[in-house]
Amino acid sequence: MTTESHRRVQTKVYLRAVIALSLIAGWSLVTLTGLLLYVAPSGPRSGRLALLFLTKEQWGDLHFWIGLLAVAITLMHIAIDWRALRGCARYLVSLDRPKTPCE
Repeated sequence: MTTESHRRVQTKVYLRAVIALSLIAGWSLVTLTGLLLYVAPSGPRSGRLALLFLTKEQWGDLHFWIGLLAVAITLMHIAIDWRALRGCARYLVSLDRPKTPCE
């Protein structure tokens, strides 16, 4: 393996790791903010109450923007790993499966 191709492989592995960690962090934050919105009080004057230094409306805005970021990262993940996703899908729907999955 040449130095250039080795560097390319390292970059791709690093990018995949960063995207995977970003996916975990992003969707975890979406889940956390969604749970906070679920347990936040509702009704008259509840919009002025602060829950962990933010109002319910601010938590809703934060939830929305983190959700958009998580969707964007998910789309990047699908684009980068499209070949692997396609191979795994073929493996799962084929009747005569090869010995190793996702080839």
